[in-house]
Amino acid sequence: MGNTAPPRAPPQAGELLHAAETALVQHRAFGDSRYIRGQLAVTYRRRLRKLGAAMPAAQQLAALLDADAQDAGKSGSATRQQQFIGDIVLRCAIQHAMRQVIKGDTYGLPLTECAALFDAASAHWRAGLPGGPLTAGMPAATRLHDSINTQVWQQEEGPLTRHALPPYPAAFLAVIEHNYGAPLATPTQDDMAMLRQGWNLLDSLLPRLAHSALEHVQLVALYAPEGSWRGKASSSQFRVNGCIFLNRGLIGNPWWLAEHLLHEALHQKLYDFRHGHSLLGPGYEREDAPAVCSLWNAPDDMRSNYWDAHRTLAAFHVYVQLALLCLLAEQREDALAPRYGPISSRMSGSRRAIDRARYLGEQLHAVTWPELGLAGRQMTDWLVDVLDVLDVQPRPAGASLHLLLDLYQRQSRKLEVFLSKGAPSESPLIEQQAKAEAQAALAALQAGGHAQALETLQAQLQAGNAADWPHTRRIVLQALNNMEDSAGNAASEIGKEMIREMVQQSSRQLAALGALG
Repeated sequence: MGNTAPPRAPPQAGELLHAAETALVQHRAFGDSRYIRGQLAVTYRRRLRKLGAAMPAAQQLAALLDADAQDAGKSGSATRQQQFIGDIVLRCAIQHAMRQVIKGDTYGLPLTECAALFDAASAHWRAGLPGGPLTAGMPAATRLHDSINTQVWQQEEGPLTRHALPPYPAAFLAVIEHNYGAPLATPTQDDMAMLRQGWNLLDSLLPRLAHSALEHVQLVALYAPEGSWRGKASSSQFRVNGCIFLNRGLIGNPWWLAEHLLHEALHQKLYDFRHGHSLLGPGYEREDAPAVCSLWNAPDDMRSNYWDAHRTLAAFHVYVQLALLCLLAEQREDALAPRYGPISSRMSGSRRAIDRARYLGEQLHAVTWPELGLAGRQMTDWLVDVLDVLDVQPRPAGASLHLLLDLYQRQSRKLEVFLSKGAPSESPLIEQQAKAEAQAALAALQAGGHAQALETLQAQLQAGNAADWPHTRRIVLQALNNMEDSAGNAASEIGKEMIREMVQQSSRQLAALGALG
């Protein structure tokens, strides 16, 4: 199968893509970063006031920020406060203190450390220093680009322990340990050059959206794919607002990096919006809450491919905007390739991003709608409108087979790589699995009434080697791709459910063999 590039959506008119970017950065509630960060500041000032009854340090900091907020005519006041409250550690200290003071839980940074961090923040504010305390001592060389305030985390190499660091960097590392349990990597000069090249590419494709999203990112941090970082391409967490994490081993391709910078920054933008708005309803995290199956992800015993309302909305929010990025990247690839190389398979691809976004939008309405707050429902409908502009050849409503087959195809490539590294290509288990998938595909085609595809697959199977699992998967995929992908009659739906069971069972078998890495 080779390193196949992801499918592409039909080209879009440039003015429509420009209009879509405008909507994504200028919508008063959902796109305007100044508004979102302004509401975030209001929210955190309110939380500090609430803490003030039990923590004098919080009360003191709240008073400073409230006084500044009332001085609306002061030049640059709002921007400075937004950058200040964007500090990762300050926000964690407020959240951790709230959890302990209001709920009585033992959680995160101890209250004494939170109080010390509030005192340090007050001193930083009184001194008139820019940004937040965490990045105050970082050299300008760590900035991702001169046009944005985002910096890249760096830590001195050697025996220096967390306890020997200043309070804010030490607390940052404690937060990382609490949430990830694995260390961060110190970027080299080459790493910094690659990060800036990825940013430059993103900025050339979507300058307004890139700046809007990165306004919500105080730090970019790199990690080696070891320990709890293993298997992660990139990461963001609601509990670590303002920081995005990238796999150091993958940043060498600028197309990959541009996509993942935007992907994780958009998560941060949504997290900031969530703090100040009714994105989700109460109880959405309960064990029996409805969940959406992300069909393109492999199933496992933890049911990690089932997403709650928040994760589903977060992914929908990202995929709509990645669709725009990929459409522009595909249109401009020839012009940009001399500088950045070809896209190849290093981006999701516009068709894949659109397909996933469409499915998630439908699932939000059909499955998790009761779990969304008013703002979450309105945001969903707005994003569907944006998606309708980008998707000029939409699939039939309810279509989902293509998402399962996308997983099947990607895992087929992983199987071929696995076998090419010396794993036995012929064994009773592999032959049994190849035959099982062939029989399941034949049964699905018959149940769905796809006579011609059924006849063709039967002939190909008879002519081929039944023990050749990769070959069997290739011809099965070709046959299933010819099935009509729609929410059709009962027979068709039965056939699709049979395919779903086959793909997911095959995925579990590949995982058991160690073929998925």
